[in-house]
Amino acid sequence: MFKIEEFLCYETLYPLLTLIFYCVLAGYSYQTSDLTRWVVGNSFLLCINTCIFTLGSTFMAERAYGCVRSLIVSPSHKLGIILHKGFFTCIAAMATVIIGFFAGGLIFSVDYSGINWFLFFTAVVTAMFAAAGFGMFIGIFGLITDQMHFVLNFMSYVLMIFCGANFPIEQLPPGARLVSDFLPLTHSIEAVNMLFGTINRYQFIRLLLREAGIGILYYLLSFFLIRLIEKVSVKKGAMEVF
Repeated sequence: MFKIEEFLCYETLYPLLTLIFYCVLAGYSYQTSDLTRWVVGNSFLLCINTCIFTLGSTFMAERAYGCVRSLIVSPSHKLGIILHKGFFTCIAAMATVIIGFFAGGLIFSVDYSGINWFLFFTAVVTAMFAAAGFGMFIGIFGLITDQMHFVLNFMSYVLMIFCGANFPIEQLPPGARLVSDFLPLTHSIEAVNMLFGTINRYQFIRLLLREAGIGILYYLLSFFLIRLIEKVSVKKGAMEVF
């Protein structure tokens, strides 16, 4: 049963407290009062609860409800199960990011006077598209492993560390920077940070195209991975690969 108070606490209050924590930590760590970069990065990270944990736990939940057998033998495509949740999840994620962006800006005195709002909302939509694709890809591992709680939490911290929200990407080792290039949110966060300074339209569009391309890549990987899992399941006569 849907309860509005539970939704607001989980999707708004808890993520907002997380944003405040990391912004305050960054302020003391870097000895700065200009927390714009951290407000931007952590507001985008607020989508983790919806795009990563909600989409990523889809098949894990279906197994808990005893529906995996019906899903495997059904003629409908298995990605459709995640996509049914994905549309409303993206809307909820966009709302959470926007609320966090404005709330964080009010709390930490971010100057919005020169921002191009059309470019900002374009970046948010692109980022949530890529994050949903990433969450869908992770969710398929619910048919491969029974350790999804570990996988989901591990990937959430990978995003926190490597997408540039809390640590500058240029300070990461070369291998870690390569990882960040293939993660969602990395390029959209960099693009939105540009809106608070000199905007290079070509660079901004290039960053969003790369973000959208990463999202498409994860959607394609999800498609091929679910096909492979279906074939292995039929061959082994098992409902799951693990």
